Amino acid sequence: MKEALVINLTRMGDLIQTTPVICGLKERYPGVRVTLLVNSAFSEICGFIPFIDRLIVFDIRGLLRMLRDERDGIVKAYRYIEGLLAEVNDTAYDVAINFTHSTDSAVLMSLIRAREKRGVGIDEKGFSVKRHPWIRYFFNVIPGREYNPFHLCDMHLKVGGVMPSERGLRLDVPGDIEEWMGMTLEKEGVGEGELLIGLQLGASAEDKRWPVSSFAALARRLTGSLGARVVLTGSAGEAGLGREFEALYGRGTINLIGKTDLRELAALIKRCDLFISNDTGPLHIATAVGTRTVNISLASVNFRETGPYGEGHYVVAPDIPCSPCGFMLDCKDTVCKELIKAGNVFDLVERVLREGMLEGIEDSPLWRDVQVYGSYFDRDGLIDYRPLIRRPLKRELLYNHIYRRTWTTVLDAPPVAEGIEEACRAVAERLRSWYTERSVTAVLDSLDEDMAALTRLLGVAEEAQARVTLISREAGRPSPDIQWIKETWADVPSLDREIETIGHTCRPLRPMTVIFRYGKEALEGEGLLEQAEETRRLYHELKAHASMILEILKGLRERFGCGRSAPELTSTSG
Repeated sequence: MKEALVINLTRMGDLIQTTPVICGLKERYPGVRVTLLVNSAFSEICGFIPFIDRLIVFDIRGLLRMLRDERDGIVKAYRYIEGLLAEVNDTAYDVAINFTHSTDSAVLMSLIRAREKRGVGIDEKGFSVKRHPWIRYFFNVIPGREYNPFHLCDMHLKVGGVMPSERGLRLDVPGDIEEWMGMTLEKEGVGEGELLIGLQLGASAEDKRWPVSSFAALARRLTGSLGARVVLTGSAGEAGLGREFEALYGRGTINLIGKTDLRELAALIKRCDLFISNDTGPLHIATAVGTRTVNISLASVNFRETGPYGEGHYVVAPDIPCSPCGFMLDCKDTVCKELIKAGNVFDLVERVLREGMLEGIEDSPLWRDVQVYGSYFDRDGLIDYRPLIRRPLKRELLYNHIYRRTWTTVLDAPPVAEGIEEACRAVAERLRSWYTERSVTAVLDSLDEDMAALTRLLGVAEEAQARVTLISREAGRPSPDIQWIKETWADVPSLDREIETIGHTCRPLRPMTVIFRYGKEALEGEGLLEQAEETRRLYHELKAHASMILEILKGLRERFGCGRSAPELTSTSG
């Protein structure tokens, strides 16, 4: 590979979370030139992203201003897009990867010259298409996020087909900016070795923000009990939060909200000994520059998707049935914000500063309905979050652990195959270490209906695969019998509807059925034979995945001495 184009037109945090795949491309393909296409609103941070060879800036705000010009705005906008495409297409790329999952970016992707395209695009008929198995998986996260075990960064790595040897996010802060920030803090009375803790009060949406009053209560304990200096970070648009904080806290805080550009913000966060933040861009800057973080995860935020991506960080999250809430839900009672108290975060901070890496936290009334997770890179090279308070296992978490073992076998190319026995051992090890044994047994004992649904799914997928295999053979003949093919295909749509029904009635299986549907929507074979072969492969993958999960559940029940005998597997030949 000589030329690669990466498209990321979203927010700053999402852009920073693209850095592992950029580093991975440079490591796997020595000499490759990486071009990054970004939104002009966040282009400043790209100066700190290593390994970018060429930066192309898309002035989206400027384009929108042109379109609002009633006189000749459309002409100006057309010429701007024409010029942008000319700049992008001055190179024929070996691969173009679109990490912006919008209709606009899909249209843009269809106009780019590349031998291979990954991500959302538009096919020749004008329909949206999700190119790459892990892009299809990404879109499955929304309807089945309680069963998603993968971080956004790791999904990016899977789409890129790379795994860098150096784990984590990457930002390089110039030495002169660090020196300038050191002098700025010195003027604020912060000595070189003095404990400095950063607080990020803002977030992209109000429901993701921990109350300012809670941050102020925490700051009083950090300064009073630990002797720390507290610095507030954020953009100019968050200045009101800083004023609210100062009204509650009083004097003594270093308020730099809106007073730093992105370079200075990165240097400031790098100087902090600890950074406490909502789910927002500065959290990812902190992990990228090597500052330990405490992430307060609220409302629709799922830390498994967008939490701190690095070793040795911590997440404080509500431990209640409705958390995280759905993306489209307008919650009128954000009880999660009140559950996490200043005392919880202070207790965690005190432990982290005293002990470093925490192995566990004893359950107590202080932690009622609140859980703490520690981040680490697992043996597969992907990030994971270990619960530090041992609590009962929930059904969705069991499937979360199982899916972590099976999706890579199904979606990776070439697949990272793992034997059923090894998968059972790995999942059982986590279940015993992270959850109470009685709860594990209870969950495994309750899965008879799930296993029956899996057996039914296997049978339907096998029947559909058998029909499509016959169609594929007939299509490969010199003079295929088209009428026979139509008659053989006639029952396949009803089998697909049954697959969809199984996913809706047994929710833990929905991720599999959704991915299967996305795969059928993304079929791009030109001829009948090619279409039939792609379709046969999709049924085979669905069948193989259902078989793996059923076998793992049976193995876990045997290991934990659970339940009645599992339903018999149907044939998995073919």
